[in-house]
Amino acid sequence: MKRIFLSLFVILMTLSGYSQKEADFTEDLRYFYTTMQGNYVGELSDSTRITLHLTPIWEQMGGSYLYLEATNDENQSVIEQKILEIVPVSDITFKVYVHGIRHAEAFVGKWGNPNFFDGYNTSILKGKRRFVFFKTKDYEYQTNWNNRKSLKCFPARDRIHFKFSREDERFYIKRIPTKSTHIIGYTLIKTD
Repeated sequence: MKRIFLSLFVILMTLSGYSQKEADFTEDLRYFYTTMQGNYVGELSDSTRITLHLTPIWEQMGGSYLYLEATNDENQSVIEQKILEIVPVSDITFKVYVHGIRHAEAFVGKWGNPNFFDGYNTSILKGKRRFVFFKTKDYEYQTNWNNRKSLKCFPARDRIHFKFSREDERFYIKRIPTKSTHIIGYTLIKTD
């Protein structure tokens, strides 16, 4: 009888520890997810002023998805459209899957109406590229250097580094062109 009670106690403690760890990941995921959300403005190296929108979508599905739309402020043309899927790995590490969108033209400008996406599901996603973000301090998350394959707003094969900071409400991008050691930096400032 004592052995059964002890075994049951060990199982319950293990499960409660797992639940606590999962809850911790959920809280860390929420901080990372909300840090990324918002509208950002900045200039690319060729003096092109852009606006980047990161809008939460599909929240009722239980996942953490953001619709990304980048536009050229001068002519309002869309530079980039992606859906980001955020998956926690640990309390300081997050995988961000960057998905293309089937029939992306149907979603232009819909960042202002996230409920529009409720009429769709993940079948609109195509392909994916994975970035790993690390929490470097409270409300600051960054990638290591990645080879670029899925972002058409930068030349092919350039190495790229992303950093989100809630403290100063900025999104930083560093780029090293192919066959170069020169770092080009971009800063986008959160407007809301």
